[in-house]
Amino acid sequence: MLITELGYPTTEEEMKGRFYNVDQHPDYQTFVAVVDTMVVGMIGLIKNFFYEKNGTYIRIGALVVNLKFRNRQIGRQLIRKAEEWAIETGSEYIYLNSGNREERKDAHVFYQRMGFEARTVGFVKLLKSSPSAPE
Repeated sequence: MLITELGYPTTEEEMKGRFYNVDQHPDYQTFVAVVDTMVVGMIGLIKNFFYEKNGTYIRIGALVVNLKFRNRQIGRQLIRKAEEWAIETGSEYIYLNSGNREERKDAHVFYQRMGFEARTVGFVKLLKSSPSAPE
């Protein structure tokens, strides 16, 4: 449900398969926010190595809070957990990408309030040989 709310429609079965792979990998970490036994938010993190310098960094692969639970400091707490894990892994930086779409503008303001700086432009290329590529 949360990944769909983030803008990536998926089924529960698909998410179970994805999460199984992520959960098995030591360079991935997932934290969830729970309110009254309900998962209302999550942050997915990936530890990466730099090519251009020594050290590691953490990339936020997914961050979402259920719309009904936003503006309750849940996103802030999830970012803090990411920072704690980054420090535990010896990483100096946390990176994230966020789409340049109108519905992401509030997220961009949130990230800047959390101390993130807009620095890069991201690019993506869909490979035709990919199983998910349209024909």
